[in-house]
Amino acid sequence: MKRIAASAAALVLVLLLASPSNGGAAGVRVVKIEDIDFTPKAVTVRKGTTVRWDFLDEGVSHNVISRGSPRFSGSPVKSRGSFRTTFRKPGTYRYVCTLHPGMDGRVVVR
Repeated sequence: MKRIAASAAALVLVLLLASPSNGGAAGVRVVKIEDIDFTPKAVTVRKGTTVRWDFLDEGVSHNVISRGSPRFSGSPVKSRGSFRTTFRKPGTYRYVCTLHPGMDGRVVVR
């Protein structure tokens, strides 16, 4: 019984420490690259959040290239897999796929 109580207390502590309201990890937001589009086109996240772009367009290559200011390091050309970056400073980060005109999106970091 003591072991169960200790395990429960440890789990509660881990959950409290990981909670975004307590300064823990901000998490991961996913943007799908599919049907020659970014979905969603815009995400709003907190500082420290990682955004992951999932390349889901079968046989179609894309990239994620930052435009304007502020900037982030972009991805190589890929047709599958994922690319991720963690946003540590507030701002509106705009990006495009340079292979498909009109394919654009943005990450707003608060």
